[in-house]
Amino acid sequence: MDITDYFGEVQTEQQKVDIKPGRYNLEYTHTDDEPRMGKNGWMGIRLNFKIQGTETFVTHTITIQHDDPKNVNWGREELMKMAKAAGIEGSIKDTDELRGKVISCSIKLNDNGYPETDSKFGNSWKPAEEAKATTKKVAAPKQEESEEDVEFEDSDDLPF
Repeated sequence: MDITDYFGEVQTEQQKVDIKPGRYNLEYTHTDDEPRMGKNGWMGIRLNFKIQGTETFVTHTITIQHDDPKNVNWGREELMKMAKAAGIEGSIKDTDELRGKVISCSIKLNDNGYPETDSKFGNSWKPAEEAKATTKKVAAPKQEESEEDVEFEDSDDLPF
């Protein structure tokens, strides 16, 4: 029996979560099939993301229904900011439009030490940050280069 429909891949060892609070690129994976329900007519959709460069997943729930229309407006505004950060222009009609998109958001740790989004009512959603080069330059003795050793990829790199 294929259990991936129920559990995904089950790891035989508990994966250590080594995420520190900060800003991360999140890759959208899917939205839960069923909305979540709560008090005061609350209903929310849970979006799932993978933290890029890790095997760690985080979720984010957006309010889509509530007895207080103010909460629904916050949910709509948050989804709009998230979609804009993902590069979706105009409008979003289905969360599947986020498929394959990577966006940046602040991550905090909950009381149990697990990472969760800290969207600040949508204000933390930003376009994905480019990976910053972390190569350390080491001083090496300079060598003379002949013209044959120098390669230029395009005319903008030419020194003249």
